[in-house]
Amino acid sequence: MESSRSPEETIPLFSLRRADEAIGVAALLVIVFSILWGVVSRYVFPQPAAWTYELAMMVFAYLVFFGAVAGVRLGTHAAIDVLVAALPDSWRKAVAWFNYLLLALFFIVMTILFAWQAWTSRNVHTIALDLSRSLSYAPLALASAGMFVQHLIVERPWVARQHRNLESLI
Repeated sequence: MESSRSPEETIPLFSLRRADEAIGVAALLVIVFSILWGVVSRYVFPQPAAWTYELAMMVFAYLVFFGAVAGVRLGTHAAIDVLVAALPDSWRKAVAWFNYLLLALFFIVMTILFAWQAWTSRNVHTIALDLSRSLSYAPLALASAGMFVQHLIVERPWVARQHRNLESLI
């Protein structure tokens, strides 16, 4: 019997190759429990926990950006290529190279800007948790660098584009 599982699904979630997904799962759990505790503390205790919203907002950015790293790695980003598919082969290759270089540049710029923001906000603290704002921006710089690395690994404009598994839920 042939397995319909992709090779990516056989790698354990808590491995280095899927660290982006593990961070995303952890972030989602923190968001859910933080908001849940905020609701419970609001209705059960005389003074609600003020830090739950701040934590959920910070960790939501982790979820989005590390989820984007997984999206780049798995090739699940949206691509509408009707116009490109109608172009001659030479033009399609030119567009593929342009997209490849433009996205690489974009990920590099995002990494630099988030790293700069993390550095400049290292002495600024959040209101409720009194955490350095660098904790908000430094992981986003790391995730942007991860998107850059995954982009270089996955996207190859010099090779014909392979379509992903259509049975996948993602």
